[in-house]
Amino acid sequence: MESREEYYGLLRAVMLEASREKIRRGWKKDVQVIHTASTIDELGESINLLQERLKNVFTTHFPEQNLHGRELAELIITYGRRSRIPDTHPLYGSARDSIGMQITDEEESLMRELAENIVSLYKLRHNYEEYLERTIAEFAPNLADLAGAKLTARLISLAGSLERLAQQPASRIQVIGAKKALFRHLEGRAPPPKHGIIYQHPAIKKTPPRLRGKIARRLAAKIAMASRIDLYSGTLNPDLKDGFEREMAKIKNPIPIDL
Repeated sequence: MESREEYYGLLRAVMLEASREKIRRGWKKDVQVIHTASTIDELGESINLLQERLKNVFTTHFPEQNLHGRELAELIITYGRRSRIPDTHPLYGSARDSIGMQITDEEESLMRELAENIVSLYKLRHNYEEYLERTIAEFAPNLADLAGAKLTARLISLAGSLERLAQQPASRIQVIGAKKALFRHLEGRAPPPKHGIIYQHPAIKKTPPRLRGKIARRLAAKIAMASRIDLYSGTLNPDLKDGFEREMAKIKNPIPIDL
């Protein structure tokens, strides 16, 4: 080493690279899961906003069509204005006799461009959803098996990380995402919430309201167990889901007691 300046310069470079490597290793997969789930939600909001705008604009030209979302966007991409709809199409008669206003070539081009962007966003969201399902299945296999990729991602996002979710008691997991309802209860304006984000699970959503509290408690307990196994082991245990389904069946179809 020729000088002290070179020594300290090299030392600084080594320390800087060591810090960078520490930061790289500090990134955890659940951070990517949280970002992916947020991206899916934001894409959904953008799609809803843009397709509503497209629906409003196209309705002035062809009010008789009763299409929505991607179906409407694909119709516009394929045919543009209503006069281009062929006589083999189910909407041909309605398009021929429509009372809607005429549009210019420029307006047709703009509508088609908007429709193409909407379909592109649908495809992008689908790609993110597929990535999320693959990632969750590898990163948190027991949660994915029990709750599905989307609900798992939202639970991890609301908790802050898989580690924080695994530290939560089942009673807390049961009401994660029900902040407003919980505040109303604490203020004495409402009963305690039976469930939070886990309401999105089909076992709760498709169950009569009188049984949802019981099933939510069972599901929250299983989620707590699954999150801890995923954090410390990462090995799929199918008995968790099987056990939950058996408990759910007993709640829905209790064995009658002979008197």
